[in-house]
Amino acid sequence: MDGAGLGGNSKNDDIKMPSTAIEETYGGDTGTEITLLLRKGAAGLYEGPARDVRDGAVLGVGELGNNQVRLRVKDVGSDPAGIAAQVAAAKSRNAALIVSYLPPAETAAIAAISPAQRPPLLNLASPTATSGGDVFNLAPDEIDSAAEGVKAAGPGGHKKVSVLVPADFSQSDTTRLGNAIWNSGNTFIGLGRYGTNDQAADILTKNQSLIRSAEIVVILGDTPEISIVASGVRSAAVPGQALVGTNTWPQSVYASPAVAGAFVATDDTQSTGLIAERYQRHFNHPLTTYGAYGYDAMAIASGLVRSQGPQAITGANLMNKVGFRGTTGLFRFNAAGMVERKMTINTIDGGKLKVVVQPSESF
Repeated sequence: MDGAGLGGNSKNDDIKMPSTAIEETYGGDTGTEITLLLRKGAAGLYEGPARDVRDGAVLGVGELGNNQVRLRVKDVGSDPAGIAAQVAAAKSRNAALIVSYLPPAETAAIAAISPAQRPPLLNLASPTATSGGDVFNLAPDEIDSAAEGVKAAGPGGHKKVSVLVPADFSQSDTTRLGNAIWNSGNTFIGLGRYGTNDQAADILTKNQSLIRSAEIVVILGDTPEISIVASGVRSAAVPGQALVGTNTWPQSVYASPAVAGAFVATDDTQSTGLIAERYQRHFNHPLTTYGAYGYDAMAIASGLVRSQGPQAITGANLMNKVGFRGTTGLFRFNAAGMVERKMTINTIDGGKLKVVVQPSESF
């Protein structure tokens, strides 16, 4: 933390194996417990992002825990009722923090439990809005990326911004997106929706006023249809109009001429190289973003415990305004529990992302 993060921690490659074949526990035998809640796949193993989160967290506690932190990995099973039982068990063991990678509804169920009845929750899956306290979302979503892209496309603010989103885009996300655009100093003039069967001409016809009135057009989504939507926007031929994409755009979309020059804000991945080789060596598969999030979760917990003691993992300390520096760059949590990240600004050039602005070093 305090801008030091990884640089202020010594490394120890001695990663302890599970204490039993049934329960996985890593780190110090008597250290402060961090409970990691995941779900195993049909084969009885952690698969995909859940596996990567687990492996990243294991590497993190091995390198940064200094035997003062213990990671307990728990499978929540297929019964939703099992999640509440796991949360209650973590509370009974005096766990200082729950880290989870679970589906949105189940994350929301944990968040709905009173903070008095559970440890703080650090969510590594899709961000979840919560009206309660002590819930923190480590992963940014496309709205965060869009907001940073808009800032880059209109650095002085005072721009008219319209947004095109998939048909199933939620009302709560619409509100959050609109607020993010207004907070960037720009004017949110409206939102239009596109369907999977729309053609470029349909996009322009249905959203003509929004597109022709905007100085910046943002396109959200994670499917190949984005290239069609972008073609519809470009066909309006508005002079000087900027296009903004997000970190969820498929890489295949970059090859479309319609998205050339679009601004895309992505995670700061410069520091992932600090652990990529060791992660590959220990687990025999490449480091992913989810693996880096697992590592950073343990870096946060270990940094707080090592610097301030076992009781240091509190909502107030997690909302430290200076922030934390991890393998995924510089970030902090706001009062709503959402992550604020210093992101890399790219433009699409020649079918690839080209870095145009590196993230700043402080908030």
